[in-house]
Amino acid sequence: MAYSLPEIHQATLPSGMKLLGVEYDRVPWLSLTFMAKRGAETDPPDKPGVADWAAELLTLGTARRTQLQLAEDIESRGASLNARSGWDATLVNLEGLSEDFAELMATMAEVVQTPGFPEDEFSLLAERRRAELVHQQDDPREMANIRYLRLFFGDSPYGHAVPGELPRLDNIGVADLKEFYRREFTPATGTLVVVGMEAFARVKEEAARLWGSWTGGGPASPPYVAAPARLCAPGIYLLDRPDLTQSEIRVGHLGMPRAHPDYFPLKLMNYILGEGGFSSRLMARIRSDLGFTYGIRSSFSCRRAPGPFIVNTFTPAANTAQVVDEIRAVITEVHQNGVTDQELAEAQSFYVGHFPLGLETSRGIARQVMSIDLYDLGTDYLKRYCDQIRGVTLKTAAAAAQDHLQPDNLVTLVMGPASVCAESLRNLGPVKILDEI
Repeated sequence: MAYSLPEIHQATLPSGMKLLGVEYDRVPWLSLTFMAKRGAETDPPDKPGVADWAAELLTLGTARRTQLQLAEDIESRGASLNARSGWDATLVNLEGLSEDFAELMATMAEVVQTPGFPEDEFSLLAERRRAELVHQQDDPREMANIRYLRLFFGDSPYGHAVPGELPRLDNIGVADLKEFYRREFTPATGTLVVVGMEAFARVKEEAARLWGSWTGGGPASPPYVAAPARLCAPGIYLLDRPDLTQSEIRVGHLGMPRAHPDYFPLKLMNYILGEGGFSSRLMARIRSDLGFTYGIRSSFSCRRAPGPFIVNTFTPAANTAQVVDEIRAVITEVHQNGVTDQELAEAQSFYVGHFPLGLETSRGIARQVMSIDLYDLGTDYLKRYCDQIRGVTLKTAAAAAQDHLQPDNLVTLVMGPASVCAESLRNLGPVKILDEI
């Protein structure tokens, strides 16, 4: 290979927290990330957004420094601090010059271990989130994504928007954010990842000094690993939006967890189905051949618990039923017949060829290391990755399509003008008209 794979060093600190490090000497830069292995899936059903709000509030002041003092110190070093929650984890990231290693480590420890949760900053945070969510109402694509998850998963842990939802915004108070932090930020489920131009021996020494006696909170919420007991029934659901001239279309079913042994065959199969841009089956059929859309994509969101498989696209409202029908047809074809030799070879070439690009920066390496740790993929995962991709055969790709594509269990959401598309959709099957989700 023309590139060298980074070695992932690991240690357990006296507090029980895991430390992972990669020595990356191509640029004098450091990426520090604290990962609490619980995220938005722990949000109370009536308070979506708690985890993500808590993450941001951590960056807005500590017990010792105000938001302004903290920001001035970080910016004076040319560094950057941010935090966010996603499914399965909440991340606090601090990046800066390697010459500021000691100061960056101390700042990260201060932010994570001694947050201030200032009431005035919470009020400003709530105002910003409200403004963002109000603006979001005018984005049909984003609203279709949010409403599909709510329709499909209901009140189960993956059934809401990570940043929060406007109708439930007023349910969140600063006490909810404090409780999320108290419960989930604990050494037992925390990992510190340090990537950059610094010897791991020194990283370990500083981490032990700054984090070794941290007790944190806990016990953390049990990890969410099982599929919900109830999901939306398969069928066509129409959310009437008379103001739209285009329909937003989401078609999908329950997928699989990241730890599933079929991950690599499914990854390649899905590239061929709908993630491979103009080389994908869905794009070739629905954009290139029929001209019904500018873009269409399929994705498996593989998380700790089974996430969704979703095809998303948009089309002029008059074409809605035809697009839904063609999506079903393409999924059925791949489910029944698998993929071709050429398609598989092209997908393998793409992933093997692009693999080094994800390891060109400290941030990219850190992202890989966090995923490896979060999903217990093994510290040799990067070394095995290309062989795993090359090891997928037509037989294993076909088996993954048969086992994990469910053309008979599709949940379809159309957000568009019912007066234009409802009648033609009924030719495909019963249509349930939704007032709201």
